[in-house]
Amino acid sequence: MPPKTPSLTRRGFLAASAATGALAAFAGFPAFAQGSDLVVAVQGLPDSLITGFSSFASLSVIKQMLESLVSRQNDGSLVPGLAASWEAKDDSTWLFHLREGVVFHDGKPFTAADVKFTLDYVLDPENNYGSRARISQISSVEIVDDTTVRIVTDGPFPTLLNGLSNIVIEPKHYVESVGRDGMTTKPMGTGPFVLNEWTPGDRISFTAFEDYWGEPPASATLTLRQVPEGSTRVASLMAGEVAIAEELPIDLLGTIDKSGTAVVDAVESTVGLLLTFDTSLKEFSDPRVRQALNYAVNKQAILDKLLMGRGTVLQGQMLTSNTFGFNPDLEPFSYDPEKAKALLAEAGYPDGFETSITTRSGKYLADVDICNVIAAMFGDVGVKTTVNVVEQGVYSKMSTAHNMGPMHMVGWYSLGDADFAMVWFTQASGRAYWENDEYEKEFVAGRSTVDTEARLAAYHRMTEIMHEECPAVFLFGLPTVYGKSTGLEGWGAPSDKILRMHDAKLS
Repeated sequence: MPPKTPSLTRRGFLAASAATGALAAFAGFPAFAQGSDLVVAVQGLPDSLITGFSSFASLSVIKQMLESLVSRQNDGSLVPGLAASWEAKDDSTWLFHLREGVVFHDGKPFTAADVKFTLDYVLDPENNYGSRARISQISSVEIVDDTTVRIVTDGPFPTLLNGLSNIVIEPKHYVESVGRDGMTTKPMGTGPFVLNEWTPGDRISFTAFEDYWGEPPASATLTLRQVPEGSTRVASLMAGEVAIAEELPIDLLGTIDKSGTAVVDAVESTVGLLLTFDTSLKEFSDPRVRQALNYAVNKQAILDKLLMGRGTVLQGQMLTSNTFGFNPDLEPFSYDPEKAKALLAEAGYPDGFETSITTRSGKYLADVDICNVIAAMFGDVGVKTTVNVVEQGVYSKMSTAHNMGPMHMVGWYSLGDADFAMVWFTQASGRAYWENDEYEKEFVAGRSTVDTEARLAAYHRMTEIMHEECPAVFLFGLPTVYGKSTGLEGWGAPSDKILRMHDAKLS
């Protein structure tokens, strides 16, 4: 007899249904007036403007003001940014030719000195830069002349360009003048927008940079407004208060599309949603416990009923099927509560134990509801689980302190290459709780060769190790889902959740 599927009644579903009825009243609301301030409702703003934070919430703010040598587009493709072009001279030497005539927001010229200053800072482990692990194979950065930089890597480094797309270039003269605290208080770069005002926990506003090196921004002003509640973001969108809303409640998507004032914009992404274990805790130090909790979750039922079929069940790994390095030979963990109980008993927990899950609200589709249902499923096998919902700022502080609680929900984006996601389970990332020497060795092998087959072999072995060790509960591959005003032009949903607002405007 197949295992019984637990009830998936969503807590608060009636309230959401009531909200749907209320939102319908916004149908036919007049569109934005031309020239309005471009406002985006985001689930959470970073609690600091430190350029080194690697979260996509932080990058969506920082990348309005600062830019990278290599730019990533909404579809994940890489194009020239502050570097007009680049060339590989050999397996470990790259020349980057910088754009000429680029100035920072204070009018000072952008040069190779700024690139070296930034990358040297990022590469220094003492500075704890969030994306350092993405470019840690760089061994030296040399100034050839004002518009040319030589980057030397420790052997072949096939993901260098992808890694550089997450590193924003800072103005050497400005940081040396105002210090790190000054740069954090008022970041400055070469980007299309200049910081106007920042109210932590509320909003951050920008004005267009008149001397931007490319086409001028399509909108004169931009505001990112923190709206933690998903239904409120939807109401603001349909009322014409915001042009874009992120992380929408999935049960309200149909209402948005029927409103006549806004539409849903969803794209396939490369995010793998996980529940990551703190393996330093006794109960989660045993892989049998971690395997048990993978078997305890009916992922397909959650996907069908809570996510309404949007997304996919991860195939026993953190990578989505559209990622280089995905292992097609692995199978998803089946829903088998009896096997989960047996593994728990074998590990010394026949009566289970108590634990908790940390999550944000509205960061991912139906995140709190998913965590509540998973907690109930864990309870069915004897693991009594509470769900702790925290705001983005609190979550960021917990992450920085490397203290996320026994389990935490997180989505890792691969951006099309396994290296970009799997790096977060290496010790070099500063974000890992689980350790495995073979995994570390294979990771280095995968990013140290340009041979495609050798890279695939390394990443496939890494996925096998993760499948055996289960440092996380492998949940879902999720799309990115936004709502946007019907009067918005020049903007589409990004597959990596980084807001690119240069071309966006209201008609």
